[in-house]
Amino acid sequence: MRILLSTISAAAIVGPSMAQSVVLSDSFETNSSANYTLVDDGTPDGSQTFAFDYVAAGVPLAPRSAAGDVGGLKLTVNDTAGSSDAWTVYNNTPVSAERYKLTVDVWMNFVGSSGTTEYAQIGVAGDGVSSNTILSPSAGSGSYIAFTGDGGSVTDYSWFRDCNNAFPTDPECATMPNSHYSYMGHGANASGSFYQALFPSPPSTISGSPGNIWTTVEIEVDNFAGVITYSFDGQLTYQSDFSGSFDGLVSLGLFDRFSSLSGPTNFAIYDNLVVETLLTPIGTNFCTAAVNSTGNAGAISALGSDIVADNNVILTSSSLPLNAFGFFLTSQAQGFTQNPGGSSGNLCLSGSIGRYVGAGQILSSGTAGEFSLPLDLNSTPQPTGLVSVQAGETWNFTCWHRDAVGGSATSNFTDGLEVQFQ
Repeated sequence: MRILLSTISAAAIVGPSMAQSVVLSDSFETNSSANYTLVDDGTPDGSQTFAFDYVAAGVPLAPRSAAGDVGGLKLTVNDTAGSSDAWTVYNNTPVSAERYKLTVDVWMNFVGSSGTTEYAQIGVAGDGVSSNTILSPSAGSGSYIAFTGDGGSVTDYSWFRDCNNAFPTDPECATMPNSHYSYMGHGANASGSFYQALFPSPPSTISGSPGNIWTTVEIEVDNFAGVITYSFDGQLTYQSDFSGSFDGLVSLGLFDRFSSLSGPTNFAIYDNLVVETLLTPIGTNFCTAAVNSTGNAGAISALGSDIVADNNVILTSSSLPLNAFGFFLTSQAQGFTQNPGGSSGNLCLSGSIGRYVGAGQILSSGTAGEFSLPLDLNSTPQPTGLVSVQAGETWNFTCWHRDAVGGSATSNFTDGLEVQFQ
Protein backbone atom coordinates (compact mmCIF):
# COMPACT_ATOMS: atom_id res chain seq x y z
CA MET A 1 0.00 0.00 0.00
CA ARG A 2 1.33 3.40 -0.97
CA ILE A 3 0.98 6.46 1.25
CA LEU A 4 1.20 9.80 -0.49
CA LEU A 5 4.18 11.82 0.71
CA SER A 6 1.99 14.92 0.59
CA THR A 7 0.22 13.61 3.69
CA ILE A 8 3.37 13.11 5.79
CA SER A 9 6.90 14.42 6.17
CA ALA A 10 8.79 13.50 3.01
CA ALA A 11 12.09 13.36 4.85
CA ALA A 12 10.74 10.61 7.06
CA ILE A 13 10.60 8.24 4.09
CA VAL A 14 14.32 8.26 3.43
CA GLY A 15 16.04 5.10 4.66
CA PRO A 16 19.24 3.14 4.16
CA SER A 17 20.11 2.26 0.57
CA MET A 18 22.52 -0.55 -0.16
CA ALA A 19 23.73 -1.40 -3.64
CA GLN A 20 23.00 -4.87 -4.94
CA SER A 21 24.30 -4.97 -8.52
CA VAL A 22 25.44 -2.55 -11.23
CA VAL A 23 23.08 -2.30 -14.21
CA LEU A 24 25.27 0.03 -16.25
CA SER A 25 28.46 2.01 -15.79
CA ASP A 26 30.23 4.44 -18.10
CA SER A 27 33.39 6.34 -17.22
CA PHE A 28 33.47 7.82 -20.77
CA GLU A 29 37.14 6.93 -21.12
CA THR A 30 36.40 5.39 -24.52
CA ASN A 31 33.98 6.35 -27.27
CA SER A 32 30.79 4.67 -26.04
CA SER A 33 28.45 6.53 -28.41
CA ALA A 34 27.18 3.21 -29.84
CA ASN A 35 25.53 2.59 -26.45
CA TYR A 36 23.44 5.78 -26.65
CA THR A 37 20.57 7.26 -28.64
CA LEU A 38 20.75 11.00 -29.34
CA VAL A 39 17.46 12.91 -29.50
CA ASP A 40 17.16 16.57 -30.46
CA ASP A 41 14.21 18.89 -29.98
CA GLY A 42 13.61 19.39 -33.70
CA THR A 43 16.18 22.17 -34.12
CA PRO A 44 19.45 20.22 -34.07
CA ASP A 45 22.40 22.37 -33.08
CA GLY A 46 25.29 21.86 -30.72
CA SER A 47 27.53 18.84 -30.27
CA GLN A 48 28.03 15.60 -28.35
CA THR A 49 31.62 14.51 -27.75
CA PHE A 50 32.28 11.16 -26.11
CA ALA A 51 35.62 10.43 -24.40
CA PHE A 52 36.30 14.18 -24.28
CA ASP A 53 39.56 14.96 -22.43
CA TYR A 54 38.20 17.65 -20.16
CA VAL A 55 41.34 17.90 -18.04
CA ALA A 56 43.27 19.00 -21.13
CA ALA A 57 40.55 21.64 -21.57
CA GLY A 58 41.23 23.03 -18.08
CA VAL A 59 38.49 21.28 -16.09
CA PRO A 60 39.67 19.53 -12.90
CA LEU A 61 39.26 15.80 -12.47
CA ALA A 62 35.77 14.64 -11.47
CA PRO A 63 35.44 13.73 -7.78
CA ARG A 64 34.76 10.03 -8.42
CA SER A 65 37.39 9.58 -11.14
CA ALA A 66 40.64 7.72 -10.65
CA ALA A 67 43.89 9.51 -11.48
CA GLY A 68 44.34 9.53 -15.23
CA ASP A 69 40.67 8.93 -16.03
CA VAL A 70 40.13 12.21 -17.85
CA GLY A 71 37.34 11.30 -20.29
CA GLY A 72 33.79 12.59 -20.14
CA LEU A 73 30.72 13.31 -22.24
CA LYS A 74 30.72 16.93 -23.42
CA LEU A 75 27.46 18.49 -24.60
CA THR A 76 26.85 21.88 -26.20
CA VAL A 77 23.60 23.43 -27.44
CA ASN A 78 22.57 26.48 -29.48
CA ASP A 79 26.01 26.93 -30.96
CA THR A 80 25.07 28.74 -34.18
CA ALA A 81 21.29 28.86 -34.74
CA GLY A 82 20.40 31.43 -32.11
CA SER A 83 17.28 29.59 -30.92
CA SER A 84 16.11 27.33 -28.12
CA ASP A 85 17.91 24.01 -28.36
CA ALA A 86 18.03 20.70 -26.47
CA TRP A 87 19.82 17.37 -26.66
CA THR A 88 18.75 14.29 -24.70
CA VAL A 89 21.26 11.44 -24.65
CA TYR A 90 19.62 8.11 -23.72
CA ASN A 91 21.67 5.14 -22.60
CA ASN A 92 20.31 2.12 -24.46
CA THR A 93 20.35 -0.26 -21.47
CA PRO A 94 16.81 -0.67 -20.07
CA VAL A 95 16.55 -0.30 -16.30
CA SER A 96 13.82 -2.26 -14.52
CA ALA A 97 14.06 -2.93 -10.79
CA GLU A 98 12.06 -2.48 -7.62
CA ARG A 99 14.68 -0.02 -6.38
CA TYR A 100 17.61 1.54 -8.20
CA LYS A 101 19.88 4.58 -8.11
CA LEU A 102 21.49 6.70 -10.81
CA THR A 103 24.69 8.55 -9.91
CA VAL A 104 26.61 10.91 -12.20
CA ASP A 105 29.16 13.75 -11.88
CA VAL A 106 28.21 17.00 -13.62
CA TRP A 107 30.21 20.11 -14.58
CA MET A 108 28.38 23.20 -15.91
CA ASN A 109 30.89 25.49 -17.61
CA PHE A 110 30.57 29.18 -18.42
CA VAL A 111 32.84 32.24 -18.41
CA GLY A 112 32.04 35.49 -16.66
CA SER A 113 29.55 36.33 -13.94
CA SER A 114 26.73 34.62 -15.83
CA GLY A 115 26.20 32.54 -18.92
CA THR A 116 23.21 32.02 -21.16
CA THR A 117 21.30 29.97 -18.60
CA GLU A 118 21.56 26.45 -19.90
CA TYR A 119 20.01 23.56 -17.99
CA ALA A 120 21.68 20.24 -17.27
CA GLN A 121 18.99 17.56 -17.40
CA ILE A 122 19.34 14.10 -15.86
CA GLY A 123 16.53 11.59 -16.11
CA VAL A 124 15.19 8.11 -15.48
CA ALA A 125 12.42 5.99 -17.00
CA GLY A 126 12.78 7.62 -20.42
CA ASP A 127 11.29 6.24 -23.62
CA GLY A 128 14.32 6.85 -25.84
CA VAL A 129 12.49 9.05 -28.34
CA SER A 130 11.22 12.08 -26.42
CA SER A 131 13.18 15.31 -26.10
CA ASN A 132 13.42 16.49 -22.50
CA THR A 133 12.83 20.25 -22.35
CA ILE A 134 12.01 21.96 -19.08
CA LEU A 135 9.70 25.00 -18.87
CA SER A 136 9.31 25.81 -22.58
CA PRO A 137 6.81 24.19 -22.06
CA SER A 138 7.99 21.17 -20.19
CA ALA A 139 8.04 17.98 -22.20
CA GLY A 140 9.73 14.60 -22.13
CA SER A 141 9.23 11.17 -20.62
CA GLY A 142 9.70 9.51 -17.25
CA SER A 143 11.18 11.88 -14.70
CA TYR A 144 14.16 14.22 -14.82
CA ILE A 145 15.77 17.05 -12.90
CA ALA A 146 16.92 20.28 -14.56
CA PHE A 147 19.21 22.94 -13.09
CA THR A 148 21.28 25.91 -14.21
CA GLY A 149 24.94 26.52 -13.58
CA ASP A 150 24.82 30.31 -13.50
CA GLY A 151 21.71 31.00 -11.40
CA GLY A 152 20.39 33.12 -14.24
CA SER A 153 16.73 32.12 -14.21
CA VAL A 154 13.72 32.71 -12.01
CA THR A 155 13.48 28.92 -12.01
CA ASP A 156 17.01 27.58 -11.60
CA TYR A 157 15.86 24.20 -10.33
CA SER A 158 12.94 22.14 -11.50
CA TRP A 159 11.89 18.56 -12.06
CA PHE A 160 9.57 16.75 -14.39
CA ARG A 161 7.06 13.95 -13.72
CA ASP A 162 5.30 12.29 -16.62
CA CYS A 163 1.56 12.86 -16.39
CA ASN A 164 1.04 9.10 -16.70
CA ASN A 165 2.71 8.81 -13.29
CA ALA A 166 0.63 11.41 -11.46
CA PHE A 167 -2.16 10.65 -8.98
CA PRO A 168 -5.83 11.75 -9.13
CA THR A 169 -5.26 13.32 -5.70
CA ASP A 170 -1.95 14.86 -6.81
CA PRO A 171 -2.43 15.66 -10.51
CA GLU A 172 0.57 17.95 -10.88
CA CYS A 173 2.82 16.77 -13.67
CA ALA A 174 5.25 17.95 -16.34
CA THR A 175 6.98 20.88 -14.60
CA MET A 176 6.27 20.58 -10.90
CA PRO A 177 5.39 24.01 -9.46
CA ASN A 178 7.87 25.19 -6.85
CA SER A 179 5.08 25.25 -4.26
CA HIS A 180 4.69 21.47 -4.65
CA TYR A 181 5.51 19.49 -1.52
CA SER A 182 8.23 17.62 -3.42
CA TYR A 183 10.48 20.73 -3.23
CA MET A 184 10.51 20.30 0.56
CA GLY A 185 10.22 24.06 0.99
CA HIS A 186 13.44 24.78 -0.93
CA GLY A 187 11.77 26.64 -3.78
CA ALA A 188 13.23 26.80 -7.28
CA ASN A 189 15.52 29.85 -7.33
CA ALA A 190 19.25 29.77 -6.62
CA SER A 191 18.87 32.67 -4.19
CA GLY A 192 17.04 30.41 -1.73
CA SER A 193 18.85 29.66 1.52
CA PHE A 194 18.97 25.93 0.86
CA TYR A 195 20.76 26.36 -2.48
CA GLN A 196 22.99 29.13 -1.14
CA ALA A 197 24.26 26.75 1.53
CA LEU A 198 24.49 23.85 -0.90
CA PHE A 199 26.60 25.73 -3.49
CA PRO A 200 28.44 28.65 -1.83
CA SER A 201 30.68 30.99 -3.81
CA PRO A 202 33.51 30.18 -3.83
CA PRO A 203 33.99 27.52 -5.00
CA SER A 204 30.95 27.95 -7.26
CA THR A 205 31.13 30.98 -9.52
CA ILE A 206 27.55 32.03 -8.67
CA SER A 207 26.36 31.28 -5.16
CA GLY A 208 23.39 28.91 -5.21
CA SER A 209 24.20 27.20 -8.53
CA PRO A 210 26.84 24.57 -9.38
CA GLY A 211 28.67 26.65 -12.00
CA ASN A 212 32.27 25.75 -12.82
CA ILE A 213 32.39 23.11 -10.09
CA TRP A 214 31.70 19.40 -10.01
CA THR A 215 28.50 18.22 -8.37
CA THR A 216 27.39 14.63 -7.96
CA VAL A 217 23.71 14.07 -8.72
CA GLU A 218 21.83 11.03 -7.44
CA ILE A 219 18.34 9.92 -8.44
CA GLU A 220 16.89 7.10 -6.37
CA VAL A 221 13.78 5.29 -7.59
CA ASP A 222 11.71 3.08 -5.30
CA ASN A 223 9.09 1.41 -7.47
CA PHE A 224 7.98 -0.66 -4.48
CA ALA A 225 6.97 2.39 -2.44
CA GLY A 226 6.38 4.70 -5.41
CA VAL A 227 8.94 7.28 -4.23
CA ILE A 228 11.60 9.17 -6.20
CA THR A 229 14.35 11.28 -4.63
CA TYR A 230 16.87 13.72 -6.11
CA SER A 231 20.08 14.66 -4.30
CA PHE A 232 23.08 16.91 -4.90
CA ASP A 233 26.35 15.84 -3.26
CA GLY A 234 24.51 13.56 -0.87
CA GLN A 235 22.07 16.30 0.17
CA LEU A 236 18.40 15.38 -0.32
CA THR A 237 16.88 18.09 -2.50
CA TYR A 238 13.53 16.84 -3.84
CA GLN A 239 11.34 13.90 -2.95
CA SER A 240 7.98 12.87 -4.32
CA ASP A 241 5.72 9.94 -4.96
CA PHE A 242 4.45 8.59 -8.27
CA SER A 243 1.97 6.09 -9.59
CA GLY A 244 2.87 3.15 -11.78
CA SER A 245 6.59 2.55 -12.17
CA PHE A 246 9.64 4.51 -13.29
CA ASP A 247 11.37 1.89 -15.43
CA GLY A 248 13.02 2.60 -18.78
CA LEU A 249 16.08 4.43 -20.03
CA VAL A 250 18.30 6.87 -18.13
CA SER A 251 19.33 10.07 -19.86
CA LEU A 252 21.80 12.94 -19.75
CA GLY A 253 21.02 16.20 -21.47
CA LEU A 254 21.52 19.91 -21.98
CA PHE A 255 18.90 22.52 -22.80
CA ASP A 256 19.08 26.22 -23.68
CA ARG A 257 15.69 27.91 -23.30
CA PHE A 258 16.84 31.17 -24.83
CA SER A 259 17.87 32.42 -28.25
CA SER A 260 21.16 34.05 -27.27
CA LEU A 261 24.09 32.04 -28.59
CA SER A 262 25.92 29.96 -26.03
CA GLY A 263 29.46 30.35 -27.32
CA PRO A 264 32.37 27.90 -26.98
CA THR A 265 32.83 28.43 -23.23
CA ASN A 266 29.32 27.20 -22.39
CA PHE A 267 29.00 23.44 -22.11
CA ALA A 268 28.21 20.57 -19.76
CA ILE A 269 30.40 17.58 -18.95
CA TYR A 270 29.11 14.31 -17.55
CA ASP A 271 31.36 11.67 -16.04
CA ASN A 272 31.09 8.42 -14.09
CA LEU A 273 27.52 7.44 -14.92
CA VAL A 274 26.43 4.48 -12.78
CA VAL A 275 23.04 2.84 -12.33
CA GLU A 276 22.79 0.17 -9.65
CA THR A 277 19.92 -1.78 -8.19
CA LEU A 278 19.25 -1.37 -4.48
CA LEU A 279 18.19 -3.92 -1.94
CA THR A 280 14.46 -4.04 -1.20
CA PRO A 281 12.92 -3.85 2.29
CA ILE A 282 11.56 -7.22 3.38
CA GLY A 283 9.71 -8.54 6.42
CA THR A 284 6.94 -7.30 8.69
CA ASN A 285 7.55 -5.71 12.08
CA PHE A 286 5.68 -6.96 15.12
CA CYS A 287 5.71 -6.54 18.90
CA THR A 288 6.37 -3.32 20.83
CA ALA A 289 9.88 -2.43 21.95
CA ALA A 290 10.52 -0.55 25.18
CA VAL A 291 12.05 2.93 24.96
CA ASN A 292 15.81 2.91 25.47
CA SER A 293 18.11 5.63 26.85
CA THR A 294 17.91 7.63 23.61
CA GLY A 295 14.25 8.32 24.30
CA ASN A 296 13.28 6.14 21.33
CA ALA A 297 12.59 2.47 20.94
CA GLY A 298 15.15 0.44 19.02
CA ALA A 299 14.00 -0.73 15.58
CA ILE A 300 14.91 -3.68 13.39
CA SER A 301 14.62 -3.81 9.60
CA ALA A 302 15.85 -5.95 6.73
CA LEU A 303 16.88 -5.38 3.14
CA GLY A 304 17.38 -7.98 0.45
CA SER A 305 15.32 -10.92 -0.77
CA ASP A 306 12.91 -13.30 0.95
CA ILE A 307 13.78 -15.99 -1.60
CA VAL A 308 15.95 -18.56 0.18
CA ALA A 309 17.96 -19.40 -2.94
CA ASP A 310 19.13 -15.77 -3.20
CA ASN A 311 20.71 -15.97 0.29
CA ASN A 312 20.62 -12.18 0.42
CA VAL A 313 19.36 -10.67 3.68
CA ILE A 314 20.88 -7.77 5.64
CA LEU A 315 19.50 -7.00 9.10
CA THR A 316 19.79 -3.48 10.52
CA SER A 317 19.18 -2.32 14.05
CA SER A 318 18.70 1.44 14.49
CA SER A 319 17.74 4.06 17.09
CA LEU A 320 20.22 2.50 19.50
CA PRO A 321 22.35 4.19 22.18
CA LEU A 322 25.66 5.33 20.75
CA ASN A 323 28.65 2.98 20.94
CA ALA A 324 26.51 0.19 22.35
CA PHE A 325 27.36 -3.45 21.72
CA GLY A 326 24.67 -5.84 20.60
CA PHE A 327 23.74 -8.85 18.50
CA PHE A 328 20.76 -10.25 16.63
CA LEU A 329 18.58 -13.16 17.74
CA THR A 330 16.29 -15.41 15.74
CA SER A 331 13.51 -17.93 16.28
CA GLN A 332 10.63 -19.46 14.38
CA ALA A 333 8.29 -18.53 17.24
CA GLN A 334 7.10 -15.10 18.26
CA GLY A 335 6.52 -14.13 21.87
CA PHE A 336 6.44 -11.28 24.36
CA THR A 337 8.40 -11.31 27.61
CA GLN A 338 8.90 -8.16 29.64
CA ASN A 339 12.27 -7.58 31.33
CA PRO A 340 13.77 -11.02 30.68
CA GLY A 341 16.84 -11.66 32.80
CA GLY A 342 16.63 -8.19 34.32
CA SER A 343 16.67 -6.42 30.97
CA SER A 344 14.86 -3.10 30.57
CA GLY A 345 13.33 -4.28 27.32
CA ASN A 346 10.77 -6.64 25.85
CA LEU A 347 11.82 -9.89 24.18
CA CYS A 348 9.64 -10.48 21.13
CA LEU A 349 10.73 -14.09 20.52
CA SER A 350 10.02 -17.43 22.19
CA GLY A 351 10.78 -21.10 21.62
CA SER A 352 14.22 -22.07 20.35
CA ILE A 353 16.15 -18.81 20.16
CA GLY A 354 19.47 -18.58 18.38
CA ARG A 355 22.03 -15.84 18.87
CA TYR A 356 24.28 -14.34 16.20
CA VAL A 357 27.42 -14.24 18.34
CA GLY A 358 29.94 -15.84 16.01
CA ALA A 359 33.12 -14.19 14.78
CA GLY A 360 32.33 -10.63 13.65
CA GLN A 361 28.66 -10.88 14.63
CA ILE A 362 28.77 -8.95 17.93
CA LEU A 363 28.55 -5.37 16.72
CA SER A 364 28.84 -1.78 17.94
CA SER A 365 26.29 0.91 17.16
CA GLY A 366 29.12 3.45 16.88
CA THR A 367 28.41 7.15 16.48
CA ALA A 368 25.40 6.51 14.21
CA GLY A 369 23.47 4.46 16.74
CA GLU A 370 22.94 1.54 14.38
CA PHE A 371 24.59 -1.55 12.94
CA SER A 372 23.92 -4.09 10.19
CA LEU A 373 24.68 -7.78 9.68
CA PRO A 374 24.53 -9.72 6.39
CA LEU A 375 23.04 -13.15 7.07
CA ASP A 376 24.06 -16.53 5.73
CA LEU A 377 20.75 -18.39 5.53
CA ASN A 378 22.67 -21.66 5.46
CA SER A 379 24.17 -20.89 8.88
CA THR A 380 21.26 -19.77 11.03
CA PRO A 381 22.04 -20.16 14.75
CA GLN A 382 19.88 -22.35 17.00
CA PRO A 383 20.57 -23.74 20.48
CA THR A 384 21.50 -27.09 18.93
CA GLY A 385 23.78 -25.62 16.26
CA LEU A 386 23.57 -24.03 12.84
CA VAL A 387 20.65 -24.83 10.53
CA SER A 388 19.59 -23.82 7.01
CA VAL A 389 16.48 -21.76 6.35
CA GLN A 390 14.06 -23.60 4.07
CA ALA A 391 11.56 -22.20 1.57
CA GLY A 392 8.13 -21.93 3.19
CA GLU A 393 9.51 -21.29 6.67
CA THR A 394 8.88 -18.16 8.73
CA TRP A 395 11.72 -16.80 10.83
CA ASN A 396 11.57 -13.96 13.35
CA PHE A 397 14.39 -11.64 14.34
CA THR A 398 15.14 -9.09 17.04
CA CYS A 399 18.23 -7.38 18.44
CA TRP A 400 19.62 -7.30 21.98
CA HIS A 401 21.86 -4.37 22.92
CA ARG A 402 23.56 -2.90 25.93
CA ASP A 403 22.17 0.27 27.52
CA ALA A 404 22.45 2.41 30.64
CA VAL A 405 19.63 3.97 32.64
CA GLY A 406 20.34 6.43 35.45
CA GLY A 407 24.00 5.50 35.35
CA SER A 408 23.27 1.79 35.82
CA ALA A 409 24.18 -0.76 33.16
CA THR A 410 21.28 -2.65 31.65
CA SER A 411 20.14 -3.97 28.29
CA ASN A 412 17.23 -3.61 25.88
CA PHE A 413 15.73 -5.08 22.73
CA THR A 414 14.37 -3.77 19.45
CA ASP A 415 10.96 -4.75 18.16
CA GLY A 416 10.58 -7.96 16.14
CA LEU A 417 10.73 -8.64 12.41
CA GLU A 418 8.98 -11.54 10.71
CA VAL A 419 10.26 -12.80 7.35
CA GLN A 420 8.30 -15.39 5.39
CA PHE A 421 10.82 -17.10 3.13
CA GLN A 422 9.98 -18.50 -0.26
